[in-house]
Amino acid sequence: MWGTKRVFVEISYTFIYYHSEGGVFTDINELIETVILKTKTSENEYRDEPIIRTAADMIKFTPPKYREMRLLAKYNFDNESDKTFYEQGKFMEDFEDDFDYNGDYSRYYPTYQTMNDRQLRGYFSWRTKVRKGDITQTSLSFAFIYIYEILNQIGVETPEEGFWTLKKFWNVYKEFDFRVDRYLKLWLADYIVYYNLDKALFNEIPDMNFNNEVVVLLNYSDHTSDEIFNALISLSTYNLQNSKFFKQYPDDVKNVVVNVYGRLFEYYEKNRKIGICEKFFGKVLISPYNMFNSAVFYDRNNKNFEYEINQVTKFISRNGNWTCKRFLCYKDKNKKTGELLKAIDSLMRQKYNFKSYLKAETIKLYQDIINEETDKYQEAKRKAALPKIEIDISKLQDIRNTSIETQNKLIVEESVEDLPQIAPVEEKQTNTLNLSDVEYSFIKCLLNKAPYNDLLKTRGIMLSVIVDSINEKLFDLFNDTVIIYEEDKPVVIEDYLDELKGKTEK
Repeated sequence: MWGTKRVFVEISYTFIYYHSEGGVFTDINELIETVILKTKTSENEYRDEPIIRTAADMIKFTPPKYREMRLLAKYNFDNESDKTFYEQGKFMEDFEDDFDYNGDYSRYYPTYQTMNDRQLRGYFSWRTKVRKGDITQTSLSFAFIYIYEILNQIGVETPEEGFWTLKKFWNVYKEFDFRVDRYLKLWLADYIVYYNLDKALFNEIPDMNFNNEVVVLLNYSDHTSDEIFNALISLSTYNLQNSKFFKQYPDDVKNVVVNVYGRLFEYYEKNRKIGICEKFFGKVLISPYNMFNSAVFYDRNNKNFEYEINQVTKFISRNGNWTCKRFLCYKDKNKKTGELLKAIDSLMRQKYNFKSYLKAETIKLYQDIINEETDKYQEAKRKAALPKIEIDISKLQDIRNTSIETQNKLIVEESVEDLPQIAPVEEKQTNTLNLSDVEYSFIKCLLNKAPYNDLLKTRGIMLSVIVDSINEKLFDLFNDTVIIYEEDKPVVIEDYLDELKGKTEK
């Protein structure tokens, strides 16, 4: 027997005037009945049978594509997994909808599976407009699903197209909701690495120059004075260029800053086990890295892969497991750099007898070098300011007669008062580790060899993230990494066990 096809006919008006052989249909139900009768020609003949719905019925109608998409989740054990999202997204990659949705949808990890039918129709209708260039504000979770799609290469032909699509969406949508800034800055950087795009694209991401400035300082002898100065300024927590003294003597300060850094660079290279950059920024270590952290992303790259951004930053993938080589204390601004520039500002004010005094904590080594370089610069500046003397040989006798007078005029007696020595300011010891509650609990677990998985799971914190955060906060106190990985498990370095136990037991 032939099957019956269902043909949907939308009738948009409640009353339709239909003229047929002089007859008029004025009721919608009468018209529906007539259409059905016309399709039934005989009992032995089977034809397509129309299923006729009114406009009111069509509002509740959901295209079958959505039901087919949901069925894909049944083939995955975890129907909210990243893989399910990827497969459903690819299935719906070219789908378009036109549905008037005025509801709201909010979810911390939004996926297709967490939406009901109306929300799904609302999302795909909004996405249809976005792809046509009409980016409007919607539920933030809808915006993130669209971002997840592009991160997973859903709806774009190439990774390059995906990068520029994300960048355009970011530029527009951040005006609606600034919360996308926090994530897209990091995800765009991960996107460049994961899809092995040109490193020049990092220049398209605002405030992504930290590593490049450190590389300048690491290679001091290969860069100009302006490049060294600008690198220090960009990394400093102290705004030297806003200083009253700098504004009055900009060239003097620039010269002293660059020369002081050069002296410190050479001193640490010759006399210390670590260089000045490691002193300032910490050690370059390899630690686990979660690509596209907090995003719904299906990692399909299981090959061995390395992406080197520069001398101090490299991403490494081994069978899908990512690690990152970078400075442990990674920050946009650096406290020790700020302290150095502030000390230069303070001591130069004293040398120049500047009208306002600036209080700054100064390490003895820094103080000596700053004072020496300031004196050298002032002396060179004084000599350069001396008038040039041109001697007329024909008047040599006259010159001899007035030589004593000329000599007296050229000699400038200097009376340099001994400046009081500024004693190094001892850093005050504190009784706290400046850790959050969960970080404090975590390090106590490590010290007592207690399990910590439930703690991290309850707080929703990744192991690598909390280890990096604790190491960063304790770096100033110990001047070293406190927690390292042994066989992929975090442990406290033995040298610091007793001290940390003492501080956590108070």
